Amino acid sequence: MAFLKFEQFIKKIDQLEEANILMASLEFRVFTHLGKKCLTPSTLAKKASIQPEGAEALLNALASLGALKKTGNTFSNAPDSFKYFCEQSPHYKRGTVFLRRENRDEWSDLIKIIKNGRKLSEFGDDDPKFRESFTHAMHERSSKFSKPLAKFITRKPVGKLIDLGGGPGSYSVEILKNDKSAQAVLIDRQATLKVAKTIIKKTSIFKRFTFMDGDLFEVSLGKEIDTVLYSNILHIYNDKENSRMFKKIYKSLKTGGRFILVDLFLKDNRTEPFDGALFSLTMLLFTATGRTYTIKETEKLLNKNGFGKFKYCELEQGSSVIEAIKI
Repeated sequence: MAFLKFEQFIKKIDQLEEANILMASLEFRVFTHLGKKCLTPSTLAKKASIQPEGAEALLNALASLGALKKTGNTFSNAPDSFKYFCEQSPHYKRGTVFLRRENRDEWSDLIKIIKNGRKLSEFGDDDPKFRESFTHAMHERSSKFSKPLAKFITRKPVGKLIDLGGGPGSYSVEILKNDKSAQAVLIDRQATLKVAKTIIKKTSIFKRFTFMDGDLFEVSLGKEIDTVLYSNILHIYNDKENSRMFKKIYKSLKTGGRFILVDLFLKDNRTEPFDGALFSLTMLLFTATGRTYTIKETEKLLNKNGFGKFKYCELEQGSSVIEAIKI
C-alpha cells in the first residue's frame, strides 16, 4: 500500500474547493440555464437570480475546471455538462444531481458524528419526495453493475425472484431480460415503486413483474421461492436486524434456493476495497444502525441462519456479490 505524501494529503483537502464550485453550479442550475446557448455572466446571473460578480467568478472557475467552454466573454456547456447536468437533456441525471446536493450538508456533520455518535432522532421518517429522487439516483448508479450481476445470477435458472428493497428494479430488469422464463416480485416503499413502475414500463418485460408495497420486515414473501435478491440492503442494518431478515428469507426459499447479496463487501483488513472503506462513514452518517460488512462476517451470519455453499464474484467500484444456498 502506498502512503500519502504531504503534498498529496494537502491536495486532497484542497479538492474540497473544487467540489464546492461544482456543487454551486448544480445549486444555481448553471448547466440548465446555459442549455445549448452561449451566455454572458450578466445574462446568466439574471436567469439564476444571483449576483453578477459571483456569476462571473463561478463561470470562470467552471471553465478552468473544464466543465464549461469560454469564448470571449460568453460561456457554454461542455459536452458532458449538457448531456448529464442540463435538465432539457434526455440523459439528465436527475437522481444523481439530487443526491449530491442532498448529501452536501450531511457530510459537513462528519466530525460531530464521529465525536458524539449518530443523531438517531433524525431516522425513522421517510419523505416520499426524497425517496422518489433517491430511487432515480439508484437507477442511474445501477447501470454500471446490472449486466455483470445479471450474467452471474442467470448462469442458473432464476425461477420466481423476490427482489427485496430492490428500488428501481434495475437489477431485476436485466435478470429477466437474460432469463426469459423468470418472474420477479419487487418489494419496496410506495414512493419507490412509483418510480420503478415508470422505469420498468418502458421495457419489454413489464408483464413479468409484480409490485408489492410494504416494510421488508413485515411483508409476506410467500413460500417455495427460487431466488431472493438482497441488493444494497445489508449495510443499512446491524447484525441482529439482518439475521432477522435472513431467517425470514430462509423460510421463503425452497431447499436449494439461492439467496443473492450485493453490497460493498470489505476484505478482512477493512481498508479494501477503497470504496467500501469510505462507505463505512456513509453508513455512520445516513443510517441508524448500518455498517459495512466483510465477506467473512457476511458468510458467518448466513451460515448461522442455515445458508451455505457460498460463491463470490466481484463487480465494479468495490461492489461484489455473494451467492448462498438454502441447505
